[in-house]
Amino acid sequence: MRFFKGISDKTTDQQLAEKYRQTGDPAYVAELYSRYLHLIYPVALNYLKIKEDAEDISIKIFEVMQEKLSGQAIDNIGGWVHTVTKNECLMVLRSATRSKQKEIEYASFMEIERDGHHTGEVDIESDLQKLEDCLRRLVKEQKQCLELFYKQGKCYKEIANLTGLGLKKVKSSLQNGKRNLKICMGGGQNE
Repeated sequence: MRFFKGISDKTTDQQLAEKYRQTGDPAYVAELYSRYLHLIYPVALNYLKIKEDAEDISIKIFEVMQEKLSGQAIDNIGGWVHTVTKNECLMVLRSATRSKQKEIEYASFMEIERDGHHTGEVDIESDLQKLEDCLRRLVKEQKQCLELFYKQGKCYKEIANLTGLGLKKVKSSLQNGKRNLKICMGGGQNE
């Protein structure tokens, strides 16, 4: 059963892609997508391991196909769809890893060792207050870069665009800000 009128089973993938480039009609991409959905979802599930995430990526692939097919000719659509799916999954996995790493690094700022352990909730509250005080003492660029990186999850390039700082200055501000925070929080040599 055909989902879209005017598209026959004999229309090749390349013909569908060419018609999409010519007309911009998403029905052609939808037909291509339906031909490869049986491959997209299993690849996504293999990489992401979570059914809902694989479903989300499978839907996103349709959007990526629309975007990419409008500007380029693809010889092997099946191989290309597989590669696009794999790359989208890898981006999701990298993003999740970076986000988790940032959470761990940010949490480490809040740790002050008192004889090797915290003495309770009061210490955590005072640690958070001390962290906020130390953040206020930082140079403006360091504070801004740290907050964008750790609190908002921005990457170096995004921080550079938002602040107008060069990429090297962003990296330097983050490194110096982390060092200064550590010193202020009591984890460095001098205060």
